[in-house]
Amino acid sequence: MKININNIQIISNTDVRWYLSSQIIWIGKEKNYDEIDELINKSYGSFKWLWSDSDTILFNKEDLNFIGAVIKLNEPIIVKSGKMDKVLLEEREGNIKISEERNFECKLSDFTEYYIEEDNLLSYSEKWDRANLSIEVKITSDFSVLLQNNKMVGILIYNASNHLIPDVVYQVDANEKIDSNLCIKLGRIFELIEKIDNDNLTQHEELKLKKAFLEIYKKVLPYNELSYVALKDTIVNIVDYL
Repeated sequence: MKININNIQIISNTDVRWYLSSQIIWIGKEKNYDEIDELINKSYGSFKWLWSDSDTILFNKEDLNFIGAVIKLNEPIIVKSGKMDKVLLEEREGNIKISEERNFECKLSDFTEYYIEEDNLLSYSEKWDRANLSIEVKITSDFSVLLQNNKMVGILIYNASNHLIPDVVYQVDANEKIDSNLCIKLGRIFELIEKIDNDNLTQHEELKLKKAFLEIYKKVLPYNELSYVALKDTIVNIVDYL
């Protein structure tokens, strides 16, 4: 599906949500899956079974503008210590719209990277050729869609830790002040989660991992901002699993 760019503002920063415990990026004003189901009936886009790992990307049937998405991040999330290479990204501002009145298939979550230094979250398709020019459409100051050859190939979230929220919250608090050390703790959690996926973990290694998670939990315990609550909830779920 060919994607065009326009100047219509629909999405705001507070509509960009990162549910850490389920690793789902939720874009738009809808609060739950029932509301997304209703929106699908009024939309064109890429969607299969909403409750699966398939990406849901929605465009308004009337004007064909992008109105929301539910994207399940692929794990493990690869932690990057340096800055993201944006030399081959041409930046534009606006919204995106589809060129035809029909549904299509698109996956933006084959790979996920988190850049600690910049607090950027990148999710992209295996079809994205990073060695060639792409267009970054900044839909909000913190949320961009990546296009290549007029097709969607990824999403990019700036100040990503500011968009972390617990499962029961439906809007980001734009006024929250997040300590820069949260990015380091977040990156550390992703590195620890990757180790959990090892099927050959010994009991000693499991206890060591649990201790590492609890050390992070202890450091963030005094903070009550939504991002920290999301982090604490995720750690509790992981420790219970271990």
